[in-house]
Amino acid sequence: MAQPRFSIGIDLGTSNSALAFSALDGDGTTEILPVPQWDGETTRTEAATLPSALYWPETPPDGAAPGWIVGRLARRKAGEVPGRVVLSAKSWLCHHAADRSARFLPWGGDEIAIADKISPVEASALILRHLWSAWDARFAAQGPDYCFEAQDITITVPASFDAVAQRLTLDAARDARFPERTRLLEEPQAAFAWWLEQRHGGGDIWAALPDPDNARHHVLVVDVGGGTTDFSLFELRRDEDGSAAPRIVRVAVSDHILLGGDNIDLALAHLMEPRLTRGLAPLSAGQWDHLVSSCRALKERALSEDGGPDEVFTLSVPGRGSGLIGGALTADLTRADLDTLLFDGFFPACGPDDGPQRAATAIKEWGLPYAFDGAVTRHLADFLRDRPRIDAVLFNGGSLTPRRLRALLCERIADWQDGQAPQVLENGQLDLAVARGAAYSGWLRHRQSGAIEAGAARAVFIEAHRGEDSDGERSLVCLLPHGAAVERDFEPSGLDLSLRLDRMVSFRVHTSTRHDRVRLGEIVALDPDRFRALPPLETVLQAPEGSNAETIPVGLVARVNELGLLQVSIRSRAPGLDQVWPLDFNLRQQDRPDASADAPVQAEANAPSDKIEAAAARIRAVLGRPAAKGDKLTAPRLLQSLEQILGIPRGTWNAVLLRSLWPSLDACGDQIGLSVEHEEAWLTLAGFLLRPGFGVAQDESRIDALWRLREVGARFPGKRIRVQEQILWRRLAGGLSRERQEALARSEMERIVQAKSAAPELIRMVGAFERLGPDLKADLVRRFIDSAAALAAERKHCAPYLAALGSLLNRTPFHSGPEAVMPAALVERAFEALRGFDWADPELVEAQTLFLRAGRAVADRTIDLGESLRFKIANRLEKCGIAPSRTARLKSVVPVERADLIGYFSDDVPPGLILTPPAR
Repeated sequence: MAQPRFSIGIDLGTSNSALAFSALDGDGTTEILPVPQWDGETTRTEAATLPSALYWPETPPDGAAPGWIVGRLARRKAGEVPGRVVLSAKSWLCHHAADRSARFLPWGGDEIAIADKISPVEASALILRHLWSAWDARFAAQGPDYCFEAQDITITVPASFDAVAQRLTLDAARDARFPERTRLLEEPQAAFAWWLEQRHGGGDIWAALPDPDNARHHVLVVDVGGGTTDFSLFELRRDEDGSAAPRIVRVAVSDHILLGGDNIDLALAHLMEPRLTRGLAPLSAGQWDHLVSSCRALKERALSEDGGPDEVFTLSVPGRGSGLIGGALTADLTRADLDTLLFDGFFPACGPDDGPQRAATAIKEWGLPYAFDGAVTRHLADFLRDRPRIDAVLFNGGSLTPRRLRALLCERIADWQDGQAPQVLENGQLDLAVARGAAYSGWLRHRQSGAIEAGAARAVFIEAHRGEDSDGERSLVCLLPHGAAVERDFEPSGLDLSLRLDRMVSFRVHTSTRHDRVRLGEIVALDPDRFRALPPLETVLQAPEGSNAETIPVGLVARVNELGLLQVSIRSRAPGLDQVWPLDFNLRQQDRPDASADAPVQAEANAPSDKIEAAAARIRAVLGRPAAKGDKLTAPRLLQSLEQILGIPRGTWNAVLLRSLWPSLDACGDQIGLSVEHEEAWLTLAGFLLRPGFGVAQDESRIDALWRLREVGARFPGKRIRVQEQILWRRLAGGLSRERQEALARSEMERIVQAKSAAPELIRMVGAFERLGPDLKADLVRRFIDSAAALAAERKHCAPYLAALGSLLNRTPFHSGPEAVMPAALVERAFEALRGFDWADPELVEAQTLFLRAGRAVADRTIDLGESLRFKIANRLEKCGIAPSRTARLKSVVPVERADLIGYFSDDVPPGLILTPPAR
């Protein structure tokens, strides 16, 4: 492949994106590529920035290809038809409660077909592809080596993006057909690199800093963009060789803070809503979207220019209903109002020891996990605590456009460091600095000189017990120090470590942006408030053949590869025993939307090992051969015999005990064809031992094995086996992917559609499938509402339909994210269909659970029911005897507790590593 001609830097922003480039054979000077885009329905323009907005038109503009339109027209349409516009796709990439590959954008909108919606990854890919096309439109005609895919490409991401969000950004780039060699760069690094470019050669860098004779300076980059706030600290050091250019090291980054211009828009909308409604009914979801978009446009206009405090801005939103131009709601806002909200709300005065607050009233929507505390200054004070004095500050991000804001932040920093104000490093292009800096960084990298040094931004630790007692104190051993280089082995020394063998153990990794002075192998106390715990790796490490040791002395070797994967090798130090146990950790949040469901299981089965083996033998004896003459084979009889062997009732068997019995049942899978009783008992026991389908090490492979058995088909097809299969998959629904849930649901649609009242277990099974696609899920909900109402009217058994609706209409799903929540209109339809019945009737008692789940308030208008409906449901429930403490979650936002899931597990898995304290 030919050498690239250009370094291309792309700022993939929350609000705006940009592309800059630098000729690799040139002097490093960067240029901005004007991006062609639709400016109106009939006009096109070129601009230095591309709004990161996407619009799905009913009719494409003349000359536009069918499909999504990116840029200025999309941003304009956000205020007119918000349900057809995607905004803040970048923020969704770091939302761990959502399935970011699912097509649910535009969020909460129903103006376009579900099939036309896109995922956060697809939305990001469309923006990147638009930039690709803009490049090729200008350069591709000059030859193959000028085409986009031939260049050196860098995409910027927030410094606080974890490895999941980074990986998804690269996935978007690959979906846009970017070259495999595309790199990522932290946005504050890019912004600082642009400042360096303007002092090309390094000679006047020291002169731009206070006290130029000082050998070290600390520069803070404050980046407040449309969706995130990032802080990064850089240290500039004079090289001992006397060269003019300093050595520049990024020494610290902030934790992820989803706080930026989007939050200001929301806060402004909350301020304006009561003025618009004048105390009457709150705005509908559609009106709210219009208001937020209008607030965004007003904010951008107001902050881009100066004005007096009495300057008045007028906002309006359409009235309810269609064509109500004359009924539009209007209200005024003064510049003084805006300044008060901005300066007092987002940049208030605070002390150097203040930190972010967790207030229940924070400006936050459930769709995106915005920071609980909207005060940028408190987040900044928390970041700077115990760090060196700031000599200079560089501002970046469109939200810091007002000069008064930047001056105020400098005043805040000066207050925290005894009046010593940092020098401001001028950044002439707040909206373009990141793209320019990314291109310049690529130019520096190509020349292999002058690039900013940046090792691991977080120190990494592994948990260990101090002493043999499994209830003993847990400490942390530093595996990778702050600043550790990638693709390099780190081996802690001087530690007396042992490894637990042949039992369930947990290897839990913790990270910290604060422990930047902790050395490799250093032992620190486990303080949950100072570390971020990542999901544990739970496993059983087998003792080497011929060894019956319960523990052996070991050492550790760790490295991080370029994809953020922590690889740890546990190496035996026992004499004559050469053994290595490799462990792989993902240094990122768990992909499972419901993180609480991954609570560690108990380390010890709550039955003696000899009794467990006897129970396993009983399973093999009963299900592994034909039943003896006169023996009646049923699952209840088999479970009763297992209870007698284990000496404890089945309701108390913990997760480790249940999974310990699975191998014996799995071994009998080939014998289920012996009789219908064998198959029926096997399916019943499988559902009992593997429920809820996740949460224990290697559950995914167990579900895979069970799914392969399903694909073979039932040995005795008929009602008996079909019912047991339905019970099995209902119990294990939490461990099934969307594809598997949909396959099961679609295979039963004929029975659901044709039967006036389908089999109860079939309905309950489908009702447990929270991950179904929105079209199929909505269709089932409508059918179940109609069936439940018809059966209730005839005083027939409708409880299965009500139970299924309680899961499918849940505002806070157990096993999926906000993208799986059904529209509020379907809950209203269910309420209207069922409100005439007595929910206290034993046959209808499931309606109480249904509406407690379906009516819950979550502080997101795209999900929440209208306040009037929520209060109607709450009053109806209270008349049925439901306590006000339970209906309170319908009237206001109450934090979600998943005790029913967590209660299935326990946090008793001991660390796999034992740390013996040194003798005193």
